[in-house]
Amino acid sequence: MTLTAVNLELRKTRRLRVVLVCAVMVAAVVALTCANLMSDSARAGFDDPGAQPWESLLMSYVMVTAMTSPLLVAVLASRQVDIEHQGQGWMLSQVAGLRPGRLCRAKATVLGALLAVAVPVQTALVVMAGLAAGITVPLSPGVWVQYAVGLLLVDLALLCLHVWLAARVENQLVGMGVGLLGAFCGVFSLLMPPALARVLPWGYYAVVSPLRMGDDGFAALTPGYGWLAVFLAVVAVLFAVAGHRFDRTEA
Repeated sequence: MTLTAVNLELRKTRRLRVVLVCAVMVAAVVALTCANLMSDSARAGFDDPGAQPWESLLMSYVMVTAMTSPLLVAVLASRQVDIEHQGQGWMLSQVAGLRPGRLCRAKATVLGALLAVAVPVQTALVVMAGLAAGITVPLSPGVWVQYAVGLLLVDLALLCLHVWLAARVENQLVGMGVGLLGAFCGVFSLLMPPALARVLPWGYYAVVSPLRMGDDGFAALTPGYGWLAVFLAVVAVLFAVAGHRFDRTEA
């Protein structure tokens, strides 16, 4: 039955053009991140390790994704869930044997798989843009992979929260408003004290950042993987409990 639910959600994804929405957002992230690559000041340091061209590009990527990722997960969850509110989908699914909680889990699975493709693709495109622009300083791919994995995990956690919110609140403007708030918090969490950033769900975009801005440029930073693990575990438990309770409700 779970496989059936996933297949149904895949069909809805094609109908709702969710992949197109995700592709547009990925293109926007790459464009915003790489906007400064063509400036004369940036190009002057492409062959100078002291100018930290890759670190500058990565920090730009961190800032852009902290701003856009909350919006992306809010939009994806809203589009995938709103169809159930509009067409009495919750009731029809229960008649077919699919409880609301199981349907939400299927939606999160399908959208999560889409994000699992989108995040590596956009990360690779940013790196390719840097190479194409002429950065000759040796690349450290491990740092980029490390950040992409952390970014994906935070995206998946927030996706689960947004799927639940979109399912429980019929007015999808609420979820979009939370996404806008998350975009604001995500960017400013990079400037917050780490203890404060860890309190906010969107602060984990800063927790997984491998760089920090210092007086002498960019410095390596060890991401808070322990805190991230706790955050992911809490979200997983909350999503499982909420789904179980949702399964026991009537549409």
